[in-house]
Amino acid sequence: MNKIPLFLLFIIGQLVAFDPTIPVLHLPDYYEAEKKQAFLDKLEDAMHNVGFFALTGTGVEKDVLDLGYEQMKHFFSGELEEKMLLYSIDGQRGYCPTESAKDEVRKDCKEFYHIGRENEAEDFENLGYGKNIWPTSPPLFKKSMISLYNSLDKCKADIGLAIAEVLGMPSDYLNKMTKNGDVLMRAIHYPASPPKEAIWAGAHTDINLFTLLPRSTAKGLQVQRRDGQWIDVIVPDNAFVINCGDMLENLTNGYCLSARHRVIDPGLGQERYSLVMFVHPRSKDRLDPLPAFIEKTGGIRKYANVNRLELLAERLIDLGVASKDLMQYFVDSAAIDRLKEVNRFSPKAEKALIEEGFSF
Repeated sequence: MNKIPLFLLFIIGQLVAFDPTIPVLHLPDYYEAEKKQAFLDKLEDAMHNVGFFALTGTGVEKDVLDLGYEQMKHFFSGELEEKMLLYSIDGQRGYCPTESAKDEVRKDCKEFYHIGRENEAEDFENLGYGKNIWPTSPPLFKKSMISLYNSLDKCKADIGLAIAEVLGMPSDYLNKMTKNGDVLMRAIHYPASPPKEAIWAGAHTDINLFTLLPRSTAKGLQVQRRDGQWIDVIVPDNAFVINCGDMLENLTNGYCLSARHRVIDPGLGQERYSLVMFVHPRSKDRLDPLPAFIEKTGGIRKYANVNRLELLAERLIDLGVASKDLMQYFVDSAAIDRLKEVNRFSPKAEKALIEEGFSF
């Protein structure tokens, strides 16, 4: 009888022992008739009970990710003074040295770079989005980031189709919003061995509809379960992590969970690089809770009737990165009354507006 080599036994043991901590879905199953319903059932369960799931078979090439990470490392290794030349006041494009999570006093121990869609000049004017800000070095940074953005943009359209079906809406319901939505890609650098009192990224929820996270270069992502326990996010190699955001939670009256998550240094003395795509609808798209989900969650509307820009403005004001113009828009929109109606107006945002001299 032939013996199995020890190294094969080790590999088999590792595969058997692997235990993902969030649900795992395989995207091609959505397009196979005999597997589609099981995929949708598992997707709904993940969005409702966990708020996070892993996705394999995304179609995003490994080489595209590898080049992107290589260029990110080159960029973030540059001098802070040079990087700050690429800073924008609202933090929605270009370089940002840090931020703090909502309800978190500490600043995150990270730096990041925001990239949006490369629109034509007339589109920027019509949609009201900011233009991308590009460094001259490293020379392949712009090319690699645009390539990554386009690859992730295609993947998010597949996810949008599936989520729309879970919502019981037409298949193009979400993709109509996000095709020209202000979808934002963030390239992030977390430094090795942050101070003991610091955290890579404080506990927070994402403000958008849903988020795509390709594989990062190191561990650290954690999600908070409904029972309050924090668990490490462990997924198959090269799987994406997808999570629901506040806008999807608002749209479903809380049925889809926008779960709190954070990034902590596991103490291995490693830097961490990651990519995140925040999927947003267009600024004026309505996010009012859908009647079917009001009924599904007890028959009482628990979330505000707001559009995307109103919800985003409140978050940016809370974070202290909103421009005066955005603050003025938010106050004039009367969104404050609608948020207060369901007890969802941020006290921190209210304080920031009062300190800036706004009355409401």
